[in-house]
Amino acid sequence: MDGADADFILDGQLIDCKATTRPDRMGRTELYQLAGYLLLNYHNDYAIKSVGLYLSRQGALIDWSVADFLGLMGAQLEMPELRTACQYALTNGAAGNPPPPKDQRRQLPRPRSAPPVQDTLRRPALTCRTRSSEKYREIR
Repeated sequence: MDGADADFILDGQLIDCKATTRPDRMGRTELYQLAGYLLLNYHNDYAIKSVGLYLSRQGALIDWSVADFLGLMGAQLEMPELRTACQYALTNGAAGNPPPPKDQRRQLPRPRSAPPVQDTLRRPALTCRTRSSEKYREIR
């Protein structure tokens, strides 16, 4: 990945390990970092199908399919277009392709749980798996 890599890529899952004592304070920065690792895999050499954050002190894995992750991040392009646009931006146009004009991008779907008028941002529920149990629980 040319200098930027996540902590693990196992069986198509890109995992970034976090050793924070305050996982409730994690947010946009950690998700953007994960998105960056995903996009820097320009040629899909690792065949990444899902991404996740492993919270080592809590023994928990928070993970998403690539499609769900991109949807939560508000992506309006498919993965190949996102990767080539990222490469284009980071190489000052020497490689990759610019993103298509805004009118050619897909509209973001309205979240099923969104109220009729959404005036505040809602944190999506995260699925968490702990090492002491394979049961899943929802974190808000």
